[in-house]
Amino acid sequence: MQRTQFTKNDDNLMILPPDIRKVPKSLEEIVRITKFSKSEIRLLYKGFKQECPSGAVTEPEFQAIYSHFFPHGNCQNYTRFLFRALDRRKRMYFTFEDYIQTLSVLVRGSIKERLHWIFCLYDIYDDGVLTKQTFATILRSIYDLLGPNMFIHQPITDETIEKHSALIFDKLDLHHSGTIDLDDFENYCLRNEQLIETIDSLSSNLV
Repeated sequence: MQRTQFTKNDDNLMILPPDIRKVPKSLEEIVRITKFSKSEIRLLYKGFKQECPSGAVTEPEFQAIYSHFFPHGNCQNYTRFLFRALDRRKRMYFTFEDYIQTLSVLVRGSIKERLHWIFCLYDIYDDGVLTKQTFATILRSIYDLLGPNMFIHQPITDETIEKHSALIFDKLDLHHSGTIDLDDFENYCLRNEQLIETIDSLSSNLV
């Protein structure tokens, strides 16, 4: 299989070659594969095109977009994990179709569908399990994203991250196996009403 070739512009951002600049599927097809109405899709597409005129987003471009929302933090690691979840077909870019299908799950999906997506986001090694080290890596990326200004009164150290990730992991590792699979993750979350309410609240604010 021929490897996709990317070029870089003066801002050091990857530019998609013309043959993979993407036009989304028909409006009717996107309605069919998501839980959005036509008017919602039109509005979301307008915003997507403003940020991504080519119709497809590479990882460096995604990182540049995210950095506008978190100017005081380092978004590199977190955006790498999030980009991996959006690039569902592992093509080194995602399209409006990928974006809106993900958004449909997070906003209109069942709680199990949303938990499955969150688990896949956390499963950064694609091995179907989460470990204590996985949680430490994810937490570190979130703290980096928010930036040091958020934690002036309580600076975040490696020890803080290790303790926080161990606390979370131990709550989910009900069988004390050292790993958490999707069933373990779902079972714990579904029994935690406060957590489910938080997920519902975050989902309702995405659109």
